[in-house]
Amino acid sequence: MNRAIIQWGYPYALAYKVHSELLTQIELTKTIPNIFELLKSITWYYFRIIQEYRIKNFLPLHQRIKSYIDEHIGENITLNDIASTLHASKKTLNPAFKEYFNVTIMQFVKQRKVDTAKELLISSNMNIPEIAKLLSFSTPSYFIKSFKDITGMTPNYYRKHFFDHHLCL
Repeated sequence: MNRAIIQWGYPYALAYKVHSELLTQIELTKTIPNIFELLKSITWYYFRIIQEYRIKNFLPLHQRIKSYIDEHIGENITLNDIASTLHASKKTLNPAFKEYFNVTIMQFVKQRKVDTAKELLISSNMNIPEIAKLLSFSTPSYFIKSFKDITGMTPNYYRKHFFDHHLCL
C-alpha cells in the first residue's frame, strides 16, 4: 500500500511515516480477527490519504475551495482559513472561484449554510438557535436574516410549509 500511494504522488517521507505508525498498530494487535479488521481499516486509511492528497494538490483551485467549504460548513469559514489550508494567496481565491461559480466565496458559503439549514429544518427537530449555532452563524437573528435574504422566507415558515410547496408540484 505504501508503494502504491508513493506511485500516486504522495511524498515519500510522509508515506513512510504513515507506514511506520501503521506497522506499530499491527504489532500491538493480539488476535487474528482483530488483525483482519485492522488490515481492512488500514486499506481504507490509505485510500483516504491518497484521495485527500490528490484533491488538495491536483484539483483546480475552485474545486478545492468548494471541497473545503463542504468539509467545514459547520465552522466559521474565513478567506484566511481557506488560503492557509489550500496554500494559496487570498488574492487568487475569489477570482478563481467567481469565474466558475459566478458568486464570491462568502456568498457561496452563506448559500451552502442556508442549504444545510433547509435540510436540518425538514429532517430534524432542532430549533432555530441550535441550527444557527451548528452552522456557526454569529447570532440566531443573523441566521434568520441570511435565510430570508436567500430564500425569501423565514426558517420557521420554510419548516411549516415545506411539504405544502414540494408535494403540490
